[in-house]
Amino acid sequence: MTHPAMQMKAFITHTDDHEWVEISEGFRVKRLLTAQDVRAAGVKAGSVTGNVEYFAGVAQLDPGVSLPVRKYSLAICTHILKGQVWARLGRQRLELGPEASNYFPAGAPWAYEASGNEGVEFLYTFTTENEIGEDLSFEEVGEEEYKAYFQPNCPSNLMTPGMEGEGFRWACAGDADPYIMVEAAQGSRSLSFQAYYDAEKGAPEMWWGRTFLKSNCRYTPHYHEQSEFFFFLQGEGTMYAGDGIYKVRPGSMVYAPRNCMHGMVNDAIEPLQAIYCCNTEVTGNAYVRYELADVPLVVPTDRTDMLLSDF
Repeated sequence: MTHPAMQMKAFITHTDDHEWVEISEGFRVKRLLTAQDVRAAGVKAGSVTGNVEYFAGVAQLDPGVSLPVRKYSLAICTHILKGQVWARLGRQRLELGPEASNYFPAGAPWAYEASGNEGVEFLYTFTTENEIGEDLSFEEVGEEEYKAYFQPNCPSNLMTPGMEGEGFRWACAGDADPYIMVEAAQGSRSLSFQAYYDAEKGAPEMWWGRTFLKSNCRYTPHYHEQSEFFFFLQGEGTMYAGDGIYKVRPGSMVYAPRNCMHGMVNDAIEPLQAIYCCNTEVTGNAYVRYELADVPLVVPTDRTDMLLSDF
């Protein structure tokens, strides 16, 4: 009998398959993950109301173009793919480059301004609450208000991890955190990850970071309560999610609903890197991982001979 987590449907999309949508002059987006897209693919999203737990895509700002200071109804994480950006939170302003990420909680006044000569391209993800769904809203913030807002880029529990603290990390470079190996049995052949934002760092809505998988290595298929997506940055590989087997490349995004089996194999030469995001607004931060399957380290060309455990 096949385990229910292997029978669930996942969703894959590729950035190249989407057209740019002009939002305003010099600002455009490609919407990659919305409830409408997921339902059209026949996937039942993970939240109890049927809303997908993320509103994600890729955005571009032309050189010198800015998103004004606003307060949004949903928390957001971003990851810089190309170019430079001035990121503002209240009266704080930092210039960030490729591989840097931001976290802005709901109701915080923040802004983006493209710097340099090439503009900026970034991955964005709003986490959607059950009560709000995709009803994203914002309000403009005046200079007096945002200059009165101050949040140092360092949570007060930085030196005492695990202890309750105040504040949150809102900006970090790509080398801000060490890589942590996931599976002890595989050691360095396991998937590794960097945790940029989570509850410990002051972001209760999501786990956000980067994964790294060496060539000819695997991430054992498993499932957990939190829904998750992966946005691939580098390399090529095979991802197992629910009842699907997907070829992934830079710009691919794979969404796995709650309790949906997922894992991957790097069957190419380059390292396979991705941004991962788990929504923790509803499920909380307790991570209980159930491993389901075993797969060959080198996947056959036809990608059908999977050694998936049956229950």
